[in-house]
Amino acid sequence: MKLNVAQKKNVENQVRVEALPDEHPAARQLRDAFGDHTFFLDSTGLNIVEEDPSSDDSNGNVVRLASWKDDQLKELVRHEPEVLPITVDLDSDEPDPDA
Repeated sequence: MKLNVAQKKNVENQVRVEALPDEHPAARQLRDAFGDHTFFLDSTGLNIVEEDPSSDDSNGNVVRLASWKDDQLKELVRHEPEVLPITVDLDSDEPDPDA
């Protein structure tokens, strides 16, 4: 799922991740490999947020798509998507600057 600016900030504030800018050199390769998502990096790997189908609220689940190959955090290894036990609130009290 592609998140707007306010949603990205919500995720970054709730989980220790950093959104990969859309203009980052790796962003196109990631979109080709995984689809049109907002990608987040953390010390464990590459993550996205997907809507929580079991929630009526604006919650999302963090899904890890790839893990770092080693401690140097320079190469990711793709694996089956892993839904993490982390739910984030995507709703924001702040207006979306993209809107």
